Amino acid sequence: MLRGPTPCRQSGFTLLEVLLVAMLMGLVAMAVTLSMGSVKGDRELENQSARLRAALQQAQEQAIMEGRLVGLRAEDQAWQFMVRSGKDRKWQAIEGDKLLARHELPEGMSLTLEVEGFSWQAERDEQAEQKRDEKERTPQVLLFPGSELTPFTLTLTLDQDGERFLRRYQGDEFGRITLQQEEE
Repeated sequence: MLRGPTPCRQSGFTLLEVLLVAMLMGLVAMAVTLSMGSVKGDRELENQSARLRAALQQAQEQAIMEGRLVGLRAEDQAWQFMVRSGKDRKWQAIEGDKLLARHELPEGMSLTLEVEGFSWQAERDEQAEQKRDEKERTPQVLLFPGSELTPFTLTLTLDQDGERFLRRYQGDEFGRITLQQEEE
C-alpha cells in the first residue's frame, strides 16, 4: 500500500510567537530603564525639591489653621520656617515639627531666593544678618493666614560632575506655589 505524500512537520516559530517574545523583551527593557531612574544627582535634587514643596504646603496649612503668620528664612545651604512669639513678637524658628524645622542641604546643593524681583544676596545680606542676634533674624517670605504669601522664586541647584540640575519654585501673592520648567 502506497500512501500519498506525508505532510512534513514545519519547524520554526509562528508570527504570533515572535511578536510575543518581542513584546516581552520590550517590557523587560522598559522595566530596567525605569528602575535605573535618572542620574543620582538629579534624584537627590528631586528628593530635596519634594521635601521643600511639602514643607511649604505644611507651612501654608499651619498659617491658615493657626491664624498667624509663618515665615520662611532661606540661606545658601539651608532653610527654616519661623513664627512670631506671642510675648515679645520676635520671630522664632519652628523646632518641634520635623518637616518645618531647620533643614540643611546636602553637599554641593544650594538654595537661591528671589523675593518680589529682588535677589537675596547671600553673602552681603548674610553678613548684615550675622551682626543681628540669632533670635532677631527675620524671614524673607511671609505666609499669611488668609493663604496669601510674599511673591518669591526659590531655586534649588545641584552642581555635580560638571552637570547642573535645577528645581525652581515660584509662589505668587495668591498663595499658589508652582514648579517652573527647567531652563538650563
